Amino acid sequence: MKNKLFLPLLFIASIILIAGFFMMTPSYLQLNGDVKHFEDSDMSFDMNSTWTVGQYDDALLVPFLSGHPSSITLAPTSKTAYSYYNGSIDDLTANGTVLNTSTTNATDVVIVQTEITRMDKIPDNLTIDQAYKSDSLYKVMENTGSFILDNSTTLTIDGKTAHQFRYTVTYTQYVDTWIESNGHYYRILSQAPTSVFPTAQEQFDYTLNSLKIKN
Repeated sequence: MKNKLFLPLLFIASIILIAGFFMMTPSYLQLNGDVKHFEDSDMSFDMNSTWTVGQYDDALLVPFLSGHPSSITLAPTSKTAYSYYNGSIDDLTANGTVLNTSTTNATDVVIVQTEITRMDKIPDNLTIDQAYKSDSLYKVMENTGSFILDNSTTLTIDGKTAHQFRYTVTYTQYVDTWIESNGHYYRILSQAPTSVFPTAQEQFDYTLNSLKIKN
């Protein structure tokens, strides 16, 4: 008799604990009209409502994600937001899957994204005014002439001096921004194929200009 009472009570208690666990989970993403706001323990920024931050948009995964991520990726919620293909998505493959590559094949969806990385030091002992050289693309493509540094400048973001490098590798353009804050380095790397970069740049700039670093 006691076992019959204990099991239902245990089940109810488990449901309450699980519900409480999810209810106490911080909300990293907030939607306000056309603006989506992201905030964790280290930083905050805004983006267009049609963009999102990887797994932080999945309510089932959020409770298990870090409030101090070393790296996050922003990308359009729709896989066809930037595409060379004008037909139906169902035409691309038998199961409707779309390749996410940066090649110029007409059936591909191009890579358009912003990656924000937090690190304690710049790789390869480089100074911040040469930070772009730490990128693997530079190491691979510089000797071939396929890496072109288009511009290097400094600007102010959240009251801090930022070093920004714009470069082109084959058919893809990059905006590589580095900020030093309280002994940490934040790298904001945005990329898009040259053909869609002018369209994507508005989103890149929006996120960068709204960035707030807490520590």
